[in-house]
Amino acid sequence: MKKGEVAKFTIAPEHAYGDTGSPPKIPAKATLIFEVELLDFTNKEDLFSDGGVLKEMIKEGLGWKVPRMHTELKIALKVCRLDGSVIEDKGSFEYTVGSDVLGPLTKAVDKALFRMKKGERCKLHCSKDYAYADAHPDGVVLDLAIEELYEVNDISLAKDKSLMKKQIKEGDGYERPKECSKVSVKVEAATDGLATLPGFCSKTLEFVAGDGEVCDAIELAVMDMKKGETAVLTSMSPLLCKEPQLGLEQIAADKVVLTLELSAFDKVKDTWDMSEDEKVDYALARKEVGGKLFKAGRYLLAMERYKKVVDMFSYIDNYQAENKAKANDLKKVCILNRAACQLKSKLFTDAKASCNTVLKDDSTNLKALFRRAQAELGLKNFGDCSRDVKRVLELDPQNKEARALAKDAASGQKEEDCGSLSCKSLLQFSLPAQV
Repeated sequence: MKKGEVAKFTIAPEHAYGDTGSPPKIPAKATLIFEVELLDFTNKEDLFSDGGVLKEMIKEGLGWKVPRMHTELKIALKVCRLDGSVIEDKGSFEYTVGSDVLGPLTKAVDKALFRMKKGERCKLHCSKDYAYADAHPDGVVLDLAIEELYEVNDISLAKDKSLMKKQIKEGDGYERPKECSKVSVKVEAATDGLATLPGFCSKTLEFVAGDGEVCDAIELAVMDMKKGETAVLTSMSPLLCKEPQLGLEQIAADKVVLTLELSAFDKVKDTWDMSEDEKVDYALARKEVGGKLFKAGRYLLAMERYKKVVDMFSYIDNYQAENKAKANDLKKVCILNRAACQLKSKLFTDAKASCNTVLKDDSTNLKALFRRAQAELGLKNFGDCSRDVKRVLELDPQNKEARALAKDAASGQKEEDCGSLSCKSLLQFSLPAQV
């Protein structure tokens, strides 16, 4: 039954008072009918299946999200004796699941949190083994609530946790801005983690997402936000946060913390809803934006623009001949431009893979051969670099950049060979003579 439910139970005589009944009120062979209403109940869940921690629901939470290990939360916690007297009232505070800051209470609290939703409140009836041991041998009762459940994402392009976004207020719905969306973002604060950054002024920024009109940190953040959402960005790379519109032309801090609210954004047409002509025009425009970002030295952001085009044209077999040719050319150019970004970012293995993608279908592509040679040099594969450079010079004997790269490869190979010989000589010199 559910709370508030009313039910009728019909009980046959053989399962009630049988042939004798229960005089004077219940006659022999009586069939009993009970009408029952469930007014309330207390549901206690045995968290560890040993009776050590019983979870009693006080107020149900909202939504479907539940914490996981290392999830950041805002919780309220009060510890009481069995008679209700307070041992400790911690009030509201931010807590990371698995952090062990609650000492002997951590195991019980974390286990309960894994099953709780935002807004939920419960009581945990803990034996001494899950609380303060012999200091409170009768055990304790914890009053626990989740006030906020923060979502923390690594939004750095390299996925190296250099730019982390912490959602402190959930937005509306599920939609987020896409490339070319016009967005409005209020930057409420900019600190080094403690103090406001010199020169900062709070401002609402309006820009086109993905075009590089604002700093990289804000560009990346808005793509991961919903309308009405408030988030805190923590950047370990201050260069990503240099934004003249906010008074942040120069940043001396080692860390930057920005607080943003996505006020509004325009919906744009999804690429899968575009016609072939629209996709080709869109890809051409994104390629141009990538070129501007590359020239500005914003290589990782430019790489994302090129990636968008490459992904969009992953399958074009059903395109009309003219659009198919245009899409193929755009895709090839963007893969090569992506390789250039990867070289600038010292992602040599990725750059080599991008070049190989082009060379698979176009083995004499000069840009692909030359950029693969550059990648091989960065990987210190001097022999492979020399082979690619030789092929470039066979196709373009006057290529000055290739000749310079050939010298760099030869110099690197010579230095490596000399180093190997020196080590070998040193080992031979240091070995004791055999007797």
